[in-house]
Amino acid sequence: MIFGNRAAAYLGAGAAGLVAAGAFAAPALADNTADLAIKATGTTIAVGAPGKFASVSLLNKSAVDAKGVLVGLDISKLDTKLVDINESGCNTREDGWILCGIEGDTIGAGEDVDWAFPLTRKGDGTGPAGSISALILHEGDDPDESNNLVTVDVKVEGTGPDLSVVADDVRKAVKVEGGSITQVGDLQAGNTGQLIYSAFNQGDQATTGLRISVKLPKGATFAEKEEDCTYNDAMTALTCQYEAVLVPASQDKDGDKLFAGARFYNLVKVDAGVKPSSLTGGEVTIDPLWKEGAAASNATKATTSNLPQNAEGVSDKDVDASDNTDDFSVIVAGKGGTGGGDNGGGLPVTGPQAGLIGGIGGAVLLAGGVMFMVARRRRIVLVTPGDEKSAV
Repeated sequence: MIFGNRAAAYLGAGAAGLVAAGAFAAPALADNTADLAIKATGTTIAVGAPGKFASVSLLNKSAVDAKGVLVGLDISKLDTKLVDINESGCNTREDGWILCGIEGDTIGAGEDVDWAFPLTRKGDGTGPAGSISALILHEGDDPDESNNLVTVDVKVEGTGPDLSVVADDVRKAVKVEGGSITQVGDLQAGNTGQLIYSAFNQGDQATTGLRISVKLPKGATFAEKEEDCTYNDAMTALTCQYEAVLVPASQDKDGDKLFAGARFYNLVKVDAGVKPSSLTGGEVTIDPLWKEGAAASNATKATTSNLPQNAEGVSDKDVDASDNTDDFSVIVAGKGGTGGGDNGGGLPVTGPQAGLIGGIGGAVLLAGGVMFMVARRRRIVLVTPGDEKSAV
């Protein structure tokens, strides 16, 4: 694989080498300079959980597409007797490296792609399990290589809920008609799009509620107010609080009325004067609300009849809060073309050689018999994976 030696040399040089003047970048070609960045979170596993999906954000901070993208994981310092990785879908590990491609080999301008890899417990040991380094490269020149590498510690510790959050980029216009929401093409200035975000519980205890905070990027506002939520005066930030029992993913079984995952959405309007671009800086945070003993006693009440409601008298507790927040972009297209670059459609990270897991959304679908809740205007729709439909 042509990137193999390049990636190995990149990490072998250490952090100081990353800042060197393009030492490992491909020769510069016309229009192939793109600033990629990578962030990794969610590498603490609850003591009572069998493992979890760690999350990685692949960011293109440029106004051009990044092509020939490679993601590499250095697991040479991971204690694989305590925690290991399933590298299915990527190259077989070699010399401590796992090398992966992404579908289409491209990250569009301004896109934030969510990617996940499964960490699996080995035995009953707890405590530090070493570290993993994650690297992102592309075939062109990267003007800032200091953010192409991130190292995170892996641990098995703590007891409680452990929410992981993923927010999709907003890039399609929608219309609300007859009780349904449908996509009507690329999102343009003045259009309304749909922000979709999800949370799922990878811990070893259930939540008793959820607190949701959403901040929109400059140039976008919420299209309407929803019950159980408060907004700032500019309609660019909201906070919602729901009573929602999310059981651990390992306890989610087919056929019951308990759920490990929750999916929500908001309608977002792009300001009329926005030029074709990627509006960055959007952020979704979902924290668990939890009270000792309450989650277990309330678990059997997780039905459509009592969700959502205001949750009171509980406090935050999350085994690994590093993956409770996810960034997103709003991709604004021009008339007759796409915005933020020339990539066009979205970038689902799925399929063979597309990475360890096809996005955190895929991780939710794999977490037992998990189902989703779509919450809006105090109404809940429970749907099975593969049969998800927006509802108003």
